[in-house]
Amino acid sequence: MPWYQRLWEEVRNFFFSNWNKILVFALVLILGVIAIKIVVAILGKIFRRSKLDNAAGDFIVSLIKAFLYIAYIIALLSLLGIPTTSLIAMLSAFALAISLALQNTISSLASGVVIILTKPFTEGDYVDIGDKSGNVEHISIFCTRLNTPDGKVIVIPNNTVAASEIINYNTLPTRRLEIKLSVAYGTSVNKVKTTVGGVLTRHKEILQDPAPMIRLAEHGASSLDFVCRVWVKNEDYWDTNFALKEEILEAFNKNNIEIPFNQLDVHVVNTAENKPETPVKKTLKKESPKKETGKKVISNKESSAKKETPNKTTG
Repeated sequence: MPWYQRLWEEVRNFFFSNWNKILVFALVLILGVIAIKIVVAILGKIFRRSKLDNAAGDFIVSLIKAFLYIAYIIALLSLLGIPTTSLIAMLSAFALAISLALQNTISSLASGVVIILTKPFTEGDYVDIGDKSGNVEHISIFCTRLNTPDGKVIVIPNNTVAASEIINYNTLPTRRLEIKLSVAYGTSVNKVKTTVGGVLTRHKEILQDPAPMIRLAEHGASSLDFVCRVWVKNEDYWDTNFALKEEILEAFNKNNIEIPFNQLDVHVVNTAENKPETPVKKTLKKESPKKETGKKVISNKESSAKKETPNKTTG
């Protein structure tokens, strides 16, 4: 019997003996593909309705789709009785290598998903992210872009955003504006309050609830330090901030309220008159003994010995 006939016989016998398993496999294959397509379509609609950009949404959907197909193929192989332990180990090692190589990217990706789902801020909000401040211009799956008041664009990775302290000034409709003022000592406190209060009444942007507050906050080294606190709407914050500072300065000049400079009093004490005289040390120079030539120098011991020796008498 030719080889192709033998092959045909083996295939036919396999199908006739395992027709029930093949039918179940075909049904599971068809139903699994349909289920994956339905899940991917639903996820695509969810991401399109969110404020996530299309490229980032398609990227996430593609990752989920690939994961579902890999899991589905492993399940089918297990259903046919094919051992999948080695395949799972190989895929796990491959996934581990990819995750180590793209650690920061995957971290930013995961953080981006968290930011999109939790929504600590949205596009257009004015926020502080760590030591960076600005309006949120764009939120992507990997990074967040800020537009600063001086026209700079700051791109912050989402893993840095997620690990930083976030202050969103647009969470509430109003915001407190605080201005610190310093005047010279001797200035009347009531005069300062009246002058600043007159400036505040000219601004309709300032809310009356909570009421504006002007208080003496501290006795400084060179000045009396006041604090002025008012509440405004978020969209009026910066315009009101600059306008109040300019008008308060003009009002101080008009009412002769002095804004002092930092002062330092230096007292010079002349101690030259009370300073005691320094004693002068006089050094006496010793004269070295002069040597006389031709004369014998007799020591003290020798001279005393001569005096004590008695004179001998001759009989």
